[in-house]
Amino acid sequence: MKLSLACGCCRPSTFKRHREPTDAPIQATPEELQAIRLQLAEIEQSLSRLWGPTIWSRTPECIQARAEAADLIDRHFDGIVEQWGEAIIALIDGRSEHDQEEGKASLVNALIRLVDHLRDPDDICTYVYLRRHCQEGMLARAKPSQFNTIHIALKQIVLNHVKSSMTGPAMELVRDLVVAAIDERRLMVSQFYIESRERLLRESEEKYRNTIDHAPDPMYEIEADTWVVTGLNAAALRLHRTEVPPKGWYDPGHEKKQIIGFPITDFVPPELRPRVIESLETVVRQGSAQASEFPIGPLFFDVNSALITYGKKQFIQMILRDVTQRRDMLDSLIKAERLAAAGTFAAGVAHEVNNPLASISSLVQSILTGEDDPQRRTTLHTILSQITRISSTLKDLVNFARPTTAQCKPVDVNGLIAETLRLISYNKRFSGIQIEPILAPDLRRAFADDNEIQQVLLNLLFNAADASPAEGAVIKVVTENQRAGQGADKSGRVVIKVVDNGIGIPREHLERVFDPFFTTKPAGAGVGLGLSLCQRMILSNQGTIRVDSEVGRGTSVTVTLAAAAQDSERAEQAASMAAS
Repeated sequence: MKLSLACGCCRPSTFKRHREPTDAPIQATPEELQAIRLQLAEIEQSLSRLWGPTIWSRTPECIQARAEAADLIDRHFDGIVEQWGEAIIALIDGRSEHDQEEGKASLVNALIRLVDHLRDPDDICTYVYLRRHCQEGMLARAKPSQFNTIHIALKQIVLNHVKSSMTGPAMELVRDLVVAAIDERRLMVSQFYIESRERLLRESEEKYRNTIDHAPDPMYEIEADTWVVTGLNAAALRLHRTEVPPKGWYDPGHEKKQIIGFPITDFVPPELRPRVIESLETVVRQGSAQASEFPIGPLFFDVNSALITYGKKQFIQMILRDVTQRRDMLDSLIKAERLAAAGTFAAGVAHEVNNPLASISSLVQSILTGEDDPQRRTTLHTILSQITRISSTLKDLVNFARPTTAQCKPVDVNGLIAETLRLISYNKRFSGIQIEPILAPDLRRAFADDNEIQQVLLNLLFNAADASPAEGAVIKVVTENQRAGQGADKSGRVVIKVVDNGIGIPREHLERVFDPFFTTKPAGAGVGLGLSLCQRMILSNQGTIRVDSEVGRGTSVTVTLAAAAQDSERAEQAASMAAS
């Protein structure tokens, strides 16, 4: 049977003024210590005004009362810890024996540090531990109300010991001092809780802000009623800083601060604004919206927008996913399918159509021989020209689908151009067009297939004639030597240019001029294989082809071919002799 003292202890503790905690020491940084001291000073002032300087201050009388309270706790230390542990078990159910033993050790260490702080207000080790536990220890996982309840229990237990051990004014002073000390402890932990939660909130905000800012997809935050941009990530800012921005999309002088605060529609070309506004209105009305392959300069994006609610506010989150590569891949697949279809189509059409066409052409020519009526002769000539056009289209399809290997040899490019110009001089397409050959007299011979190069020249000249104006049309054919070292080929190259002053090609179509079946000509005027064939033949001859054009000012097509080896050597020798 246990005998209980008046204070509730089964036995008094062996008096020890100096006890040492058994848990691992915490080394606080100077910044942490300074933060704790500042918080403690504010709370000390508040408690001093509430209780009065005789109860809670740093006067000698108060320090003496603190020491008496500390001595009382030391005398009843074991009993206080035991009663405190029992109270906690009653308050928090479901703890195992291991938890109880571990919890008792924590209570012992906490009470030791509380006593040390009572003796010396400048000993803030107890608050160093409490602050760290609020940040990352057991208190970080507990509710503030649990800490308050546990310390209210401690306060009542210590007060019972004070009342049973002391009387008179001394008891009242120590009693009030114990209440103030526990209140200080609770207020400090409340500050630590707030500080810890604010730190966690800042870290969480920083985490999500960095996650969004480092996301590869451009993201925007937009006000739901004004379309004003309130935020954007780094990828969106890079999009606005694109080196070749579309006209009207971005002013290079803009930075992030010039984008935030302005409507998103200010950064959209006028022709696309209705589409953007319609999408934003759909988001507000339905909660989300999607747009596929939205063009932004040279790029294409899938746009996903959603209405985000936080608190009583809302904003539109717009995320852009770059699908330019996917679009290019689909285009490549479509081109491959077209090529396969063209091969099958060309083989069948060439077999099924060429023979009947040849028969029709022979019949028309036989009728034409004995026909004296001028009007009927004109009609028969028209039929023959259309038959020729059909045959030419079939030949283009066959050549495109089944290209032959180039038979390269040294070629006199100037002579080939002169022969080609003689051929087209009989074509009515060139009537009224001035042809200006500007041929370099010392042009080196090219190493290429002369038949294919002539076919390329014919195609380019026909295209130039089709694009030339009705009056004042000029087509220039220029040749020149490209010096060694100017291009990728260090042996030098031969350059051919076909330049016209025609209608030109729109900038947005320049990227597609070499695509099979793409044409800017009116319906019925071409099938879009001419430049594709030219590119294929030039590449097979180890050359390059480039198209430069400006609407209303004409088009220039530049072809470069490798110079024949002997001609390159002679040119280098001539250059060396001239230099010496």
